[in-house]
Amino acid sequence: MLSQLNIQGLAIIDSLEIDFSRGFNVITGETGAGKSILIKALGLLLGAKANGEVVRKGREAASITGCFEIPKGHRCVEVLNSFEIPYDNKSPRFEVIVRRTVNVKGRSQSWINDIPVTVGLLKDFAEALIDVFGQHENLRILDAVHHTSYVDQFLPDKSVLEKYRQHYNSCMTKFLEITGLVEDFMSKSKDADYLAFRIEEINKFQPSREDYDSILGICQSSGNVTVLAEQIEKAVAIIDQGSDGEPISRMLWEVAKAIRSLESFDSKFAEMAKQASDLASGVEDLSYQLGKKQSSIDFDPTEIANSEERLAGYQSLFRKFASHDIDGLMAEIDRLSLEIKFLDSASVSISEKLRVLAKETKSLKTLADALTKGRHAARAKAKVKIEKEMHELAMPGASIDIEFQPIARASPAADFKLFGEECVEQWETCADHMSSNGETGAERAQFLLASNKGEAMLPLQKIASGGEISRIMLALKKSLSAGADTCILVFDEIDSGISGRVADIVGKKMREISESFQVICISHLPQVAAYADTHFLVHKFDRNKRTESTISQLSKSDSEKEIARLLSGDEISDSSLANARNLMKKARGAEKSS
Repeated sequence: MLSQLNIQGLAIIDSLEIDFSRGFNVITGETGAGKSILIKALGLLLGAKANGEVVRKGREAASITGCFEIPKGHRCVEVLNSFEIPYDNKSPRFEVIVRRTVNVKGRSQSWINDIPVTVGLLKDFAEALIDVFGQHENLRILDAVHHTSYVDQFLPDKSVLEKYRQHYNSCMTKFLEITGLVEDFMSKSKDADYLAFRIEEINKFQPSREDYDSILGICQSSGNVTVLAEQIEKAVAIIDQGSDGEPISRMLWEVAKAIRSLESFDSKFAEMAKQASDLASGVEDLSYQLGKKQSSIDFDPTEIANSEERLAGYQSLFRKFASHDIDGLMAEIDRLSLEIKFLDSASVSISEKLRVLAKETKSLKTLADALTKGRHAARAKAKVKIEKEMHELAMPGASIDIEFQPIARASPAADFKLFGEECVEQWETCADHMSSNGETGAERAQFLLASNKGEAMLPLQKIASGGEISRIMLALKKSLSAGADTCILVFDEIDSGISGRVADIVGKKMREISESFQVICISHLPQVAAYADTHFLVHKFDRNKRTESTISQLSKSDSEKEIARLLSGDEISDSSLANARNLMKKARGAEKSS
């Protein structure tokens, strides 16, 4: 149920809070007092299109908040669970707070239990929770799209529908997967030769991350190694072949020998001879160290040349496969390998998947037949119930029927000839089953009506009389109420075009419906208001040179006065008050007798 509705800054409503009761809530008021704004607010709260024009002048935004009490097993719980919106799942009834704001620029924001949600989610939540009925042809009940779901509420075994839906979704998933595989195969098979050529080129070169890293390291270090080897070789050559091919050390030894022969002339030559000997010995040691270093250098010109050639090969592959590095190249190689593998195995894979789908669509056909049989049983039950309600609503000659139209959809074009004759036959069987079944079964339902005896049966949307529309809607909803899964029904002046005895019957029917659902009804009929559990009055007034609208819950005596006003106009007389009391007394008597 909707326990509370809070409206801030919407049209002529500045600030308003309404506490609704569980049963039959009736809202009355003068024309233009703001009754329709309440429906507008409720519509916005439940996902209707928003624009900045609804915001009250002087406000930056309008805000609507609704507090709902929901039974634990209700269908809207699935919506909350699917989007991970928290709620008290331990209580038999729990509270959900829905809030929506609309700013002057027309931008809106929505929340469920303080979790931001999209308008689409808001609509899903609302559709599971509440039905809003208005006066005109845009009523949900008049849209044939919803008729099948109404018929399904009369099904002898509702589990058949759920089993069918689950099986259909499974079949559709596999069906789309197979068509996607075939489309992918046909596309890739056109490039099979190109793929084979590329794979052959790759297999010849045999690239790998390890190989690339190794040759890249060799090529990057080869320049330094070459310079080092060349300079050491040059230094050794100078030392060992210094002058006329003679080692420098030998020349220094000759110098030391010549100086030593002069020691007899001067003792200082002995020191000089020693210096020359030390230089000769040092040069020999330097030659030895350089030779040792030269022999330790791992320098293979052939290996470097081969590595540079292979690196050039990698760079060529990078360009051919539009890769920036070895990781990109290897990823592209993996992709090509998968495509070749797919082409090699697609025929077997598609054949196997088709065999599975053929079995599942056969089971789907069986479930669809069972659902169709159940709907024909539901049709007979619905016809009896709805006609009974219509006759009680002063339409004694009216009759109703339900027409079933088979579903027929075009199957996607797919060529299975490449996979063999068996696959072609299996695909034709699967496509036939999937094209003749939809998410809700093999047929669509549509309600037909003849308002009087002898008239042709016509779709509901062809009905012209506003009074008839109101009663037909009420009869349908009353008949469906036993199996319906909504919690709240809102009627926006659907009693338009009726009066007198029929108006009294409408009020009684709404009161009966409120035993199963919370009913909120905007009405202008005193006969309907007399049946209310809770009576609200909308009225407008001027404050600070501006018009405002407000709503108040009426006591029993105030309700009598409002019903008297509806009976006689603004002038409330003793006779109109007496008539109001009689209406209310009669309504209470009807409730007790029912």
